[in-house]
Amino acid sequence: LSDCGACGVTCGRSNATATCASGSCAISSCMPGFSNCDGIDANGCETALNTLSSCGACGTPCARANATADCASGTCHILTCAAGFDNCDGVDANGCETPLNTLTNCGACRVGCNLTNASETCTNLTCEIVACSNGFDDCDLDDSNGCERSTRTLTDCGGCDVACGFANAGASCSSGTCTLGTCTSGYANCDGNPANGCETPLNTLT
Repeated sequence: LSDCGACGVTCGRSNATATCASGSCAISSCMPGFSNCDGIDANGCETALNTLSSCGACGTPCARANATADCASGTCHILTCAAGFDNCDGVDANGCETPLNTLTNCGACRVGCNLTNASETCTNLTCEIVACSNGFDDCDLDDSNGCERSTRTLTDCGGCDVACGFANAGASCSSGTCTLGTCTSGYANCDGNPANGCETPLNTLT
């Protein structure tokens, strides 16, 4: 190889083992991870096979859907998923195939969005309330536990922290509206106005 075709003519090729068996210098074999992609012998095995344009073979691109790909090892694979996507099926070849803004994959793979007593949506990778079911409300303003309170109780009647009660009488909020119940013994609703309860004691002279 030090006298190839003429005295003092060294035979060598970049990233390759060279040969001078015929009196002409030529590539014998490329080093691992390199190839003679342009077909030009003189510049040797010029192409590294660990790039995104030639990954494992000449002209073989490395790309993954919704992801940053990597070919540092000579094999194409996912480096990182794009924001809002993940590789939920574990298959590298189809990239980060799953959007994380759905009711079945909200913020992470297989994290369902199913809020209590509510219809919901997955916005900004977080499960959020769209509307509460009839008779319920989100009184603590925490979307994660849904519409946690019934609005058909005496403490939350028709809305959060709306108390239902009447003077000298029972009360009911079974329909979401505060209604006068039975008067306490010895009292009556003489004026017919439920708002002031059973206002009249029945042990007076007038």
